[in-house]
Amino acid sequence: MDNQLLFYKRIVSLNPAAHGRLHIAPSEDVGYARVSNSVPLIGPEFSEAGKEYPIAFAKAGDGHFVPVVVLGLNDGENLFVNAAGRWTGHYIPAFVRRYPFVPAEQAEDKQLVVCFDDTCPRFNETAGEPLLVDGAPSAYLQQIIAFLREFHAESQRTAQFAATLHELDLLTERRADAVSPSGERYSLSGLWIVDEARFQKIGGDALDSLFQAGWLGLIYLHLASLSNFARLLERKAAVSTE
Repeated sequence: MDNQLLFYKRIVSLNPAAHGRLHIAPSEDVGYARVSNSVPLIGPEFSEAGKEYPIAFAKAGDGHFVPVVVLGLNDGENLFVNAAGRWTGHYIPAFVRRYPFVPAEQAEDKQLVVCFDDTCPRFNETAGEPLLVDGAPSAYLQQIIAFLREFHAESQRTAQFAATLHELDLLTERRADAVSPSGERYSLSGLWIVDEARFQKIGGDALDSLFQAGWLGLIYLHLASLSNFARLLERKAAVSTE
């Protein structure tokens, strides 16, 4: 659960000189996410995603914590992508929807740069939407840029939320163990959740800071979503019999 780029294979920055003729063909295929048993989640998604998926936290290689939606019970398993590459859940996480694009922040001036996975088969020079028109962003690309900016900004706010939970010692590591009706056992490690006992004991400035930041709601949505692990097991059993 420690790969922030997951299904991205070769990321390059958009360059008018090199990519002036590049188009992107429309597609509903999300087969690229088939081997991701979790993907990062941003704060505004908690409400919708939490209706369907368990929301947990993963510890990245740099020690930071990242909220994720859990999509499978085994490594390399996404129970919400079928054999045809279609997403079978109701809500598609923004991290999945943004592919093949990804924002990158320039070190010198913090400006966002549009990057993309140039191995994505949707890219070509004739079919679909052009990325650039006379060297300037097309209407399609302008929409992508707006989406990436919003995603990047919310990712930073969500990272601060997760960092605050860690600083308050509210996160505890848990292993998700489950047994299917047929007796199969599943164990998913590397998950962190808010410790309800510790959360109930916080008060004063800590509680007020969570309230003022609007993060109490995210905590409650996270805790409520954990019941979806049972639904995930049911989906696993259903997929196994198909």
